Amino acid sequence: MNALLLIFQITENPVEFLTQFTGQNMLYAALAVAATWLLVRVSNAVLETLSKQAPRARFFFKLLAPTLRFGLWLVGTVVVLNIFSPSRDTLLAVLASVGIALGLGAQDLVKNIIGGLVILVDRPYQLGDRVKIGDAYGEIDHIGLRSTKLTTPDDTRVTIPNSDILSGKAWNANSGVPDCQVVTDLYVPHDTDPTEALEIGYEAAFSSPYLLLAKPVVVLLQDHFQHAPYLVVRVKAYVYDHRFEPRLQSDITMRAKAELLRRGILQRWRGSGFALPGQSPNGE
Repeated sequence: MNALLLIFQITENPVEFLTQFTGQNMLYAALAVAATWLLVRVSNAVLETLSKQAPRARFFFKLLAPTLRFGLWLVGTVVVLNIFSPSRDTLLAVLASVGIALGLGAQDLVKNIIGGLVILVDRPYQLGDRVKIGDAYGEIDHIGLRSTKLTTPDDTRVTIPNSDILSGKAWNANSGVPDCQVVTDLYVPHDTDPTEALEIGYEAAFSSPYLLLAKPVVVLLQDHFQHAPYLVVRVKAYVYDHRFEPRLQSDITMRAKAELLRRGILQRWRGSGFALPGQSPNGE
């Protein structure tokens, strides 16, 4: 009610102000909004089709999507304003009412919109990137003015308010390129020959079909003594497409474990009395 009173106070002729929003103007404005919405949907569908047809260039098309969507809605807003052609006093009245509404209860919405604009300008991530925001980790598939949405490796959709980006942290695994580094930890008995452990780690990585050969593979060893002494073989390799990150981890683990079993290394844990966290002393 306060916003309405302020509008009538600022507008010299309240009747004329109200008539601007009736009749043909309302019809044209509705058509403009509908056309803008349709253009946004069509542009998103076209860019998504192009990204599927050219997977290696999908980050370019996904980069265009939020910017194009924002530009179309901005043009649609300008068209609607031109349809109504509000006077200076009317425009001030509307801005005043919007300011009051925001001050009364839309602070979170404003923060989210500002966060969305920051994402578009600063680009901490873009569509298609593999990102960790808070406790959520997955591929960014939607960037809006209010929220960002990602899909986890377990195919769960997570919606994150853009305001969290302004005050939180975002870890980007690939930053606009298809490949990303994948870390796979293997656990072996503490008395395993280090040279043999390194050899198995490298062989498991280089024999995987998901490996990007153009980038280096690094295998590191580290002793741990949680519950019992054991050796961690950390394999750091690049997958050629980050969507196959879980498959590369699984493939390296499978190949390494098969070789460890073949060489009899894992059998040393049975009956040794040692156990990894979550295992029984017999290694199961």
